[in-house]
Amino acid sequence: MKKILLLLAVLFFAGLLPVAAISRCPGCSFLVNSDTAECPKCLKLLRWPFVPERSRRGRVVVRTGTDAFIRHPHANNRSWRDNRNAGGDHTGEIGVWGGPTTLRYLLRFEVAEAFALAGVNLAEFDLKRVYLKITSDKNQGPAEMPVVIYPLTRPFQEGSDKFRTREKKHRGCDWYYSAPLLTWHIEGGDFDRNISCRGVIKGGGNVSYIEISEMFRGHWQTMQRSNSWQDFGMIIMADPQKNIAAGFVTIFSLESRAHGQTVRSPELYFE
Repeated sequence: MKKILLLLAVLFFAGLLPVAAISRCPGCSFLVNSDTAECPKCLKLLRWPFVPERSRRGRVVVRTGTDAFIRHPHANNRSWRDNRNAGGDHTGEIGVWGGPTTLRYLLRFEVAEAFALAGVNLAEFDLKRVYLKITSDKNQGPAEMPVVIYPLTRPFQEGSDKFRTREKKHRGCDWYYSAPLLTWHIEGGDFDRNISCRGVIKGGGNVSYIEISEMFRGHWQTMQRSNSWQDFGMIIMADPQKNIAAGFVTIFSLESRAHGQTVRSPELYFE
């Protein structure tokens, strides 16, 4: 036994034993091991603790990333209080409240990491279709919400704050800031209006699939030109081209994870 312990000690100091890689949690910047499933500080999901069943066909399924809900001050009500960061909420709203697109959702998936884990070469992947899966929570909102999705043109800091708390720690994005002390060029988020994907989010606890292939074809074209993957994420809002009455759907965020074996958080399916 002593010989085994001595051998392990020699290997450790010689640098021959594998050492877990260290990275920062995207939610709070806390240092964690690369194989950690949940950040011990902000409890953000970093890796799935189990492999959920797929709800549709897909060569690669992406379930991790960063997200946050943002809202215009005109959308305030008693429960929301102010326009603070909401990167830590398990649910949030998309819709029309005090304005046509005042409740928005920022979402970025870790696409390159997911392809690497799946053993699929990102640069050589033959992209056919990409679907975004969104699950709504049961509430008294409309039966469905027409939405439009644009690619973001600059990164955002997720943060870990919540709308419905009295304490305000401005550690992430909101309507005016993409990150603390860093304002958006245009209030409400910087995005490319020339590329858009439209669909409908069903309310009442239903699952919706929205095809966003056009957006990711643009990412693939950029990668072919630059030989590097660049994706700042997407922004989802009520479709201003539709005549939508005041209201909103409540959806599950990446923080909501799963209920039992049923995935509730957003997913991205590459076919």
